Amino acid sequence: MKLMRPAAMLCALAITVGGVTALAAAQGSQDDPLITLSYLESVLRPQLEKEVDAAVAANEKALTEKLSAAASGTQSSGAAFQARSLAAGESFTPGAGREVLVVSGSLTALGDLTDTTAGKTVTAGQALEAGHLYVTASASAGCKAAAAADVMSR
Repeated sequence: MKLMRPAAMLCALAITVGGVTALAAAQGSQDDPLITLSYLESVLRPQLEKEVDAAVAANEKALTEKLSAAASGTQSSGAAFQARSLAAGESFTPGAGREVLVVSGSLTALGDLTDTTAGKTVTAGQALEAGHLYVTASASAGCKAAAAADVMSR
């Protein structure tokens, strides 16, 4: 009689484990899905879309604030570009390691400049291209306007 109890308990345990395994294997089948398509379409999808829209709106607001701060020159990291108009024959030397963005006009290099847009070095006397960003190599480097020109620097 005493031997029957452990054997019966072991048998009951084996039946329980086998039943749980069989039930777990049957879940998620075509006949018994974990969730229904109607739940996905009517409940889960609208909820996810609402959360995504809220996250996109929050990111858009943050980016708009950063852009506004950058445009007004009040951003916390880095200096804002300062616009400068040059008359024909006028030179502009912002200092070593400064950035000069050519907006319009005809300019030539004073000293060596690095054209970061084209990835090349521009030497003294060479023409600068509009829309290119240049970095000055020394304190005496800059640009000279052959005709009226607009640049931005920082």
